Amino acid sequence: MQKITKLVIAVIALVVLSITVFPQTLNVLGKSPEKPKSYYLDEIQDTTQKVRALTKEPALVFFLCSDVHYNTVKTDNRLKLDSVTDMTTNMAALKKQIQVDGLICLGDIVDAKPPTKMDETKQQIDYVMKRLQGVGVPLIYSMGNHDDNRYISRKDGTVLTPQQIESMFMRYTLPNKVIDPSMNGLNYYVDYDRLKIRVFVVDSNYQKPEDGFHWSHGFSDNTVVWFSKCLNEVPKGWSVLVLTHRRLVQNKNPGKKWIYNQMKMVETVNNFIANGGTYIATISGHIHRDYSHSKPFLEFSVAAQKCQNIEAKKGKALAPERKLNTASEDLWDVLVIRPQSRKINTVRFGAGDDREWSY
Repeated sequence: MQKITKLVIAVIALVVLSITVFPQTLNVLGKSPEKPKSYYLDEIQDTTQKVRALTKEPALVFFLCSDVHYNTVKTDNRLKLDSVTDMTTNMAALKKQIQVDGLICLGDIVDAKPPTKMDETKQQIDYVMKRLQGVGVPLIYSMGNHDDNRYISRKDGTVLTPQQIESMFMRYTLPNKVIDPSMNGLNYYVDYDRLKIRVFVVDSNYQKPEDGFHWSHGFSDNTVVWFSKCLNEVPKGWSVLVLTHRRLVQNKNPGKKWIYNQMKMVETVNNFIANGGTYIATISGHIHRDYSHSKPFLEFSVAAQKCQNIEAKKGKALAPERKLNTASEDLWDVLVIRPQSRKINTVRFGAGDDREWSY
């Protein structure tokens, strides 16, 4: 009888652990143990076939997403509060089918705006970063304008310190990056020797103190100096890809204060190209829509990963329609760079279309 009692107690303890400790441990480790939902299975198969067809020649392959805006605040156009769980689960499943060099996330993983509290934002950042890490490929992250708490602390200008940003975001990024020390690692690059491609991550969230910190965006003076220096040092025969939350070229109001140093950044890239450098593209997020332009150099934006329906068209930028319980709940790309063909492709997973450009 005593043995049976001990056995019952042991079983109960195991059940409790499975409900509490084990899931928390999985979250801490950043694992993605879930299986994809049934309505994603065809999308996984279709994406696999398309990527395999593109990678018959040498290529770099990345998962690419932006603007997760994970939060607990329901907005009018929000269909689903947590879409990042599905995304990372689907990425982990697709990784079993194709070779992937990394995961690029272009910022705004949280909303970080009232009524969310700072402690809640920290928890949300921790959860999403561990989900991204849990996909199991090197993470390349570019900070978004919502990520540093500026919209919560409008009155006093309190944002996350560089040390907090390092511990909450950048420590999850790939270890072999070359950082800009003046920007606490917000600017960095990584080399892919196999195909002679240098990938830059450039911070676009500079805040001018005289603007009250809250609504300014742009590229700091330190960023301009570092970016120009590093472009000049790119080895001959190498190509350059730039990742940033906001694109370098703004078609409207280029002189507005919240696009600080935009023209200097554009001039830096134009000089690189004029001196014989190969510039693949700038890839950005921020506008929550798919968009591209080819002058003065190729830039394109990716639509928001968060599951929302917004105004479908804004100028030439398009927002795909999202529907619950369909593959369009999710939205991200597989980015394929093919130096031999001088092509760059995005194979869309979920809502939206595939795209291809020459460079």
